[in-house]
Amino acid sequence: MMLNTDLHGGMVERKMTYNQFESNLRNTEATIDKGVLKELYNGIKSKPIIVNTTQPAEPPKPLPTLEQYENVIHKQGSLVKKNYILMSGKRPGIFKRGWKRWDAELRGSKLTFSKGGKKTEIICHHCIASRTITHRNRHCVMLLLCADDRQFLLQAVDDTDLQEWMHAINKVAAMFSALPMAAPVSNSNTFQPHSLPMSRTKCSLEEQLQNHMTQVDKLTHEYDALIRQQSNLVAPTPEWHYKKRYLEKEKEKFEEYAHLLNTLLFPDSEESLMSPQSFGRATANRMSYKRAVQKNVTPVNV
Repeated sequence: MMLNTDLHGGMVERKMTYNQFESNLRNTEATIDKGVLKELYNGIKSKPIIVNTTQPAEPPKPLPTLEQYENVIHKQGSLVKKNYILMSGKRPGIFKRGWKRWDAELRGSKLTFSKGGKKTEIICHHCIASRTITHRNRHCVMLLLCADDRQFLLQAVDDTDLQEWMHAINKVAAMFSALPMAAPVSNSNTFQPHSLPMSRTKCSLEEQLQNHMTQVDKLTHEYDALIRQQSNLVAPTPEWHYKKRYLEKEKEKFEEYAHLLNTLLFPDSEESLMSPQSFGRATANRMSYKRAVQKNVTPVNV
């Protein structure tokens, strides 16, 4: 290596000759045939030894696993909560729908509200949080839609805090939500939404991402078929409007889930999986299909 550096180093002006090379080795205990030395000298002189100075490639970082997020506190702080819609689709009583400030903590898939010894929990499976329009002069308010059809209005401290809460809730829902189950079987042709399980998924995060992408494709096909069906209808029925709304919201929800998981698993990727529009069209005054049919009106967004 010293001979290679001497012969080919840019900083060495007077190159070592063969006689100097042989003389240097004569002072060592090594006994090497002169023919071999000559061949070695000429070989290095004609073809330098190239030293690989590149650093070995770092092994890829392991992807995060669902178990890492089981008991992690994703977000905590103060939220003002209002019970907006019950599981029955009705508004709560006038004395139970007021705004109350709570200490909130999102640990694992549970959003816990506590105050003065009282504690309530919301399981964030198949939840979606979206920003609402200004609600009666209250700013920084989000609407939380739950799998059991309950709806909550939550007011954050400021706009940054609101964005962090929505991102944390939607990310947790994307990680822990199991695949939707088949729709209930009925003898009528009435549209039945898919049942949403409350138990957490057993899939890995990579499988979750693939499942969400599959759901987006499936819902897109169903939505396209429904739009084509409109041309065969004299006038769209309340059921048709309800199904259209349902497919739109579910598609946007799973797009958001897929986008968040893709960002979580591949944060350095230049290519984003998808760029869904913000899931922000408020549905604060959402009416259930049953109520819509009874009143012969179309469920609308506000």
